[in-house]
Amino acid sequence: MKLHLLLIAASLFLFTTCNIINPSEGIPTYIQIDSVQLKSTVPGTHGSVSHKITDVWVYYNREILGGFQLPARVPVLANGKGQLQILAGVWDNGLSGTRARYPFINVDTFTFNANPTQTITHIPQFTYRTADTPSIKYFIENFEQGNGFIKRSGDTAIVKTNIPGEVFEDDWSGKIELFDTITTSENISVQEYMLPPNKDCYMELNYKSDIPFVVRLQIYHVGTFIYSDVIGLNAKDKWNKIYINLTGFATSFQYGKFKIIIKSSLPAGKTSGKILLDNFKMIYFN
Repeated sequence: MKLHLLLIAASLFLFTTCNIINPSEGIPTYIQIDSVQLKSTVPGTHGSVSHKITDVWVYYNREILGGFQLPARVPVLANGKGQLQILAGVWDNGLSGTRARYPFINVDTFTFNANPTQTITHIPQFTYRTADTPSIKYFIENFEQGNGFIKRSGDTAIVKTNIPGEVFEDDWSGKIELFDTITTSENISVQEYMLPPNKDCYMELNYKSDIPFVVRLQIYHVGTFIYSDVIGLNAKDKWNKIYINLTGFATSFQYGKFKIIIKSSLPAGKTSGKILLDNFKMIYFN
């Protein structure tokens, strides 16, 4: 009898546990997001709208549903009319393991009527945050008017190019070209940045390269110049976009003065190398 009772109790426990693990669920409406668009609102302020938005972070009526890699099929348990809030997601420092909500792009909102089991297609329309957030600072170097970098050391500098095949968009890009007798290049931004601590700060860059190069910081902090590598970038035979997170550096060196350095050298065994740059962009909360 005791064994019988124990078996009944065990069965009830397992049944209850299964219900806890697999609770009764409703039928979702699916939102299909295959791609996104980044649109221009104030080109003179935020520059190019080239992007590498890889993910979306989705909220339903301001409650988070999760982060989704594009293309995404988002299940939403809903009744009647509701609203999605969709945030742009990028790879911090170009790493797929560090997916982050990008703080400088406005939220896309999408109102829909729930239709369980049905799929609704939506293309989020993103814009850079500008008018709603006057405390955001932008610095743009797209090489169209000038060149915001000068040679710091090495054999050659970043120069402007308008050669077809070397320009990402518009009329000009930046170029570093190395040969067997011109093997090193280190260029520093003319612009100096005061980056407040504990606030988001990113550097955006489009690049194409057949040799690796390094992004560094020159930091003037407490009366001393400090040099720190931020990220090493491998060769890319097609134009790539990267979002480099500088928030930690701004917080570690509070109220330091920052300049950006692009450093490269000709790898052993190569007789030439070329690095193409465009749409260098610093964005940070002031």
